[in-house]
Amino acid sequence: MPDDQFDGAPQLGAQQLPAARTGTDVPESPLFRMEIEADSAALARLAEKTAAETSRRAADDAAVYEVLAAAQFDGPAWNLFARALTEYACPIVTNWLYTGEIFTLCADRGRPVRAPRTQQDMETLRTDPDEREELVCEVVARALHLYRRCALAGTGWRPDGGASLKSYFVGAVLGEFAEVFGRWASERARRPPCEPDGMNALQDVAAHRSEEPESQAIGHDAVQRLLAEVKDETTRTALFLMLRGYTRKEIGEFLNLSAAAVAMRMSRLRKNRPQHGGQEEQLTPSTARDDREDA
Repeated sequence: MPDDQFDGAPQLGAQQLPAARTGTDVPESPLFRMEIEADSAALARLAEKTAAETSRRAADDAAVYEVLAAAQFDGPAWNLFARALTEYACPIVTNWLYTGEIFTLCADRGRPVRAPRTQQDMETLRTDPDEREELVCEVVARALHLYRRCALAGTGWRPDGGASLKSYFVGAVLGEFAEVFGRWASERARRPPCEPDGMNALQDVAAHRSEEPESQAIGHDAVQRLLAEVKDETTRTALFLMLRGYTRKEIGEFLNLSAAAVAMRMSRLRKNRPQHGGQEEQLTPSTARDDREDA
């Protein structure tokens, strides 16, 4: 038996070998063709749906803008619109502050933040929700003012500009951020520090002349315990001064903050106040007086 033959192996002659296939005569798989056609149809439907939604959004935005223009961007219509813009932009900008992406976005828009940024500044923006909220509130308020001013001057949003009303507003926020951040960083550099126990750096700060008797009754140990629970140094300083009887306006002047920013910090602190023995720790007994004097 020849070496190239084996029992049971099929014997094929040259004429029985299949011809080599070329790239042009390979038959398409029906299943493959159906999948491609189905994907193409789905993509076409998605493109049509997206175009329709974009067109509808543009028409809706134009209608809203027409109503606002008729009201001179004032009154109830503007207030509702400004609230909607704020609710849309605040979470976005807050997240950008947390991640630091806002600095890159500002640079990409040709409005880079030129103010020096320390590592402590960046860490504060990442870890301190009060600081983020203050920055976001200020930059959004400034953007709203700019938005309205440009609209009244006829140089603001246009229906054919390509951006939605909300996207255009976010762009205005990015345009205002560099100046707001620069002032924030400068004010932070001038804030007096507060030691972790809340007492050493401010031990020479006298009690307010109008401090009420019940405020004086707060024991040193209780104040120490309260302040030890507050990790942020600016909030800790504000709390210390409030416990000494100073108003939010006075505290804001001391810390280079607005009275509203001080109030926001104290409100957040009250909501998250520590509890000891099942009882809420008292932040201040003179809150009502503080509210009246800040008006």
